[in-house]
Amino acid sequence: MEAYKNIYFHKLDVYKRRFLKKKKAADTMLKDWLDSKSINSLFDDIIQTKLSNNCVVINDETGQKTLEILDFNDQYIFARIGRYQDLISVHLRDRTTHVSETISRTADQDLEIFTYLLIDRDNFIISFLKEFAAPSIRTLQFLIDNNYFGRELFGEVSGVIVEDAIPLLKSKDTVGTISYKVQVPTDNILSYDDIGLSQSEFIHLRNQKHVEIEVKLVAERNKSAFKDESGIEKVLKKILEKTKKVKVRAKDNEGLMQTYSVVESLLTKRIKFEFDRSVEEIQKEIYNKLKITYESNKQEIIDYVRNE
Repeated sequence: MEAYKNIYFHKLDVYKRRFLKKKKAADTMLKDWLDSKSINSLFDDIIQTKLSNNCVVINDETGQKTLEILDFNDQYIFARIGRYQDLISVHLRDRTTHVSETISRTADQDLEIFTYLLIDRDNFIISFLKEFAAPSIRTLQFLIDNNYFGRELFGEVSGVIVEDAIPLLKSKDTVGTISYKVQVPTDNILSYDDIGLSQSEFIHLRNQKHVEIEVKLVAERNKSAFKDESGIEKVLKKILEKTKKVKVRAKDNEGLMQTYSVVESLLTKRIKFEFDRSVEEIQKEIYNKLKITYESNKQEIIDYVRNE
């Protein structure tokens, strides 16, 4: 079975909280950031003393989650993070007969929706598969808060952001469809037909500040929309004069097409999985895909990590 998934990249930081006292004003909170060696010591402590059947409970703003450590060494921590799912809205259905069946469980069991993550112990960059209904990756920061609050230690998870994707897009082998939205004042519409209304129908509207039009410059399949790098930069910079909401489809020769926001884009990689249906093989496949994808793009990811 084949599936296409996006791998998201985040970074876990840990800080020690302290307060700067002021005589006639509120105290100011300061953050002293821990280095990777110190964060590794915390994870060693969690692995050695906090786990029960390889699991540790995390309580965040939305309730209880579970982090399960599947494998670890000096270089990586491979884990999955899950949340409980209400069985009232979940059942089994036979794909041939369409007969439904209640999921059986004991009084002490809950259905859990989970997803996988890989942590690089050298820099604490997280490669993460975002699955529907699974916990947010930011839940991981509460692992630190829950266990080391008494030591004034707190976690902070942030996405790896490409602030300006033009240099990244210039390096792609294929740049495809460009889409963006532009606003047109209601008294300057080029043609009422463009918005699907006649002029007589349009006058029935009131308090219309502007019309927003979505433009798609659609490239031919598997062909690049540009002849060279200079064309990409010139066109995108011109569009950015009108709007910051610009998205571009692009890929490397051996990669898959994915969508990039030109401004403030969360760095992701789209890859193809080929699953064996046994649980053990699925975990092995996901671990290998996370590791290979991260290591083959490591320098690019590190380049976009925001330094405090």
